[in-house]
Amino acid sequence: MAKSMEIVPSGTLQKQFGHYSDEAMIRPVGVSRNGRVRFIMVPVDEYERLRRRERVAGRTEDLDEETLDALRAVKPGPGSEEAERQFQAAGAG
Repeated sequence: MAKSMEIVPSGTLQKQFGHYSDEAMIRPVGVSRNGRVRFIMVPVDEYERLRRRERVAGRTEDLDEETLDALRAVKPGPGSEEAERQFQAAGAG
């Protein structure tokens, strides 16, 4: 969704649910309580699209050669050495 999110207090949503449910078909509507967004209303097709994008772990053995070659060609970016030091210092390696 390219349009910016509108934020509405939960009490206003209760009073004008029809309006905001229609608005959610055009752009996301964030629903706040005590000044904090608690949830976001989006159309069901957008929700389903987001669900499909959830990451699923896979094995490198299942990748095709073109993808493996692309991964092999990746060079470390700027700051990667510092990130590795921090990773090691945190005891993660």
